[in-house]
Amino acid sequence: MPPAICAQIIVVIRFSYVADSGFKISRKGLDGVRSTLYDPHRLERRFRLFSALTLPSLLGQSDPDFTLAVLIGDDFPPVFRARLEQLVAPLRDAHVVALPPANNYRSTKTAIESVRQPWATHLTTVRLDDDDALGRGVVASLKRLAPSVQALGPNDSPAVICFNNGLFLELSDEGNRLFGVVEKLPLGIGMGMIAPVGARPTIFSTDHRRVHTRWNCYTEALTPHFIRTVHRDNDSGALVSGERFDYTRAELDHILKAHFSHQLPDLLSLSL
Repeated sequence: MPPAICAQIIVVIRFSYVADSGFKISRKGLDGVRSTLYDPHRLERRFRLFSALTLPSLLGQSDPDFTLAVLIGDDFPPVFRARLEQLVAPLRDAHVVALPPANNYRSTKTAIESVRQPWATHLTTVRLDDDDALGRGVVASLKRLAPSVQALGPNDSPAVICFNNGLFLELSDEGNRLFGVVEKLPLGIGMGMIAPVGARPTIFSTDHRRVHTRWNCYTEALTPHFIRTVHRDNDSGALVSGERFDYTRAELDHILKAHFSHQLPDLLSLSL
């Protein structure tokens, strides 16, 4: 009988981290990236989204037993760092990890290793941006699905679980729009990779739209599990890759109450 899997769930958020490559903004060079990301007005917008969307979704998980690693630059403005540490303090196992500039894989791998627990035989590393939200059941679903999906492949081979059903929240001065999507390509929000401790790959090893070309991938497409925001600060394109559903207000209200820790009026009135 194979040994029992003890998988630590590690959610990684890059909060205005100054990376030296891997993003459209990287073309500006480190000084340009730093100037853009650390602009006080932009940081205020990020904190507003994080406080309204991301943090409530983490605090509202039906299974609160997970680790959070918030990756920031080692020169992140001190006032904002203190504010971030205060915001995540209510979570059971949250860490703000400050690192110098590096590429996306190296920096996130270092952050993951810095919060790894000694009891873990496997790590389930999870992607989440600082302006998006998870459904209440994401951590519980990852714990339930990841070991089974991993066991379907070769011994100790990484496996990926992704959630393609959710909501897009478009923020606009003309009025916000909230609608449903089922993406045809893997979406990064809440996407998790299970792999043995010490394995090289993490969920940041490749573009999230291509994980299914490198590893076994299970897609949960029936239950809404994410809210993705679309706004002027998006670094990547926010086009729907699959089907779009224009729900009624009553349907949206039902979906939010059933699966999320957010209220419809709050989302529709959120502004930047």
